[in-house]
Amino acid sequence: MKIAQSVIVITAAGSPIGKAISLHFASLGASLALIDIEQERLQETHKACLKTGGNSQPFFLDSQNEAAISHIIQDVHNHYGAIDILINYWLGSDLPRLLSPASVDKFYRSMAEGATPFFTFGKQAANYMREHNHTGLIINLAANQANPHQFINNGAKAMLAGLTKSWAKELAEFGIRVGGIVPLAIDYDDDQESHTTFSQTLLYEIVRSAEYIISNDTFNGRMIEAEVE
Repeated sequence: MKIAQSVIVITAAGSPIGKAISLHFASLGASLALIDIEQERLQETHKACLKTGGNSQPFFLDSQNEAAISHIIQDVHNHYGAIDILINYWLGSDLPRLLSPASVDKFYRSMAEGATPFFTFGKQAANYMREHNHTGLIINLAANQANPHQFINNGAKAMLAGLTKSWAKELAEFGIRVGGIVPLAIDYDDDQESHTTFSQTLLYEIVRSAEYIISNDTFNGRMIEAEVE
C-alpha cells in the first residue's frame, strides 16, 4: 500500500502518539482525517500538519456512541471519497487485576470508556472498506486514558493482541489487513507508577512501525513490539 496515495483516519489524533503519527504521514503525502473528542488538541494537530504542507482535515467527535462514529466515517467519505487506513487508538484505563478491589467495576469502566469506542471504530471502518470494495488496513494502538503519555498494562495489551488477530482472520476474505503496535512488554503492579512513557525514541519507533505495517502488504494479524530504551 502506497502511503502517499492513501486516506488515513487517525483517532485520538490530538494525543501525543496521535499527533506524532499524523505529522509523520502528513510529511509523506497521505491525506489525513484527524478525529478527537477534544476540540483544542484536535486543532493543534491539524495546524501542525498544515505547517508541514500536509493534507489534513479535522473531524470533532462530540459523542462516542455508534451512531456518532458511523456519522463521522460518512463525513470522512464525503470529504475524501475514500478510507484506506484506520489507525485505531484505544485510549482507555488499565484492565484491573482479577482479585483487586472493585475489579468488576473497574473492568466495566475500562470497556465502556476505552474499548467500546475502539471496537466501534474498527467495526465501522471495516464495514466501510467492505461495502466499497477497498483493500484496507486497520492498525491498533493503545494508551492510558488517565495519562495519554503512558501505555496500558499487559492485560490490556493481551486483549489488544487478541482483537488484532481475530479481526485479521475475520476480515481476510475482504482484503482488509489488521496489525497492532505495543511497546516491548514491561509488567507492573497496579499500585506502581513505573509505567512505560512516550519518550521521543519510543514515539519514533511506533511511527516507523506503523509505516512498516502500511508498506508491507504481507503483514497481517500480528503485533510489533516497539523497543523501549
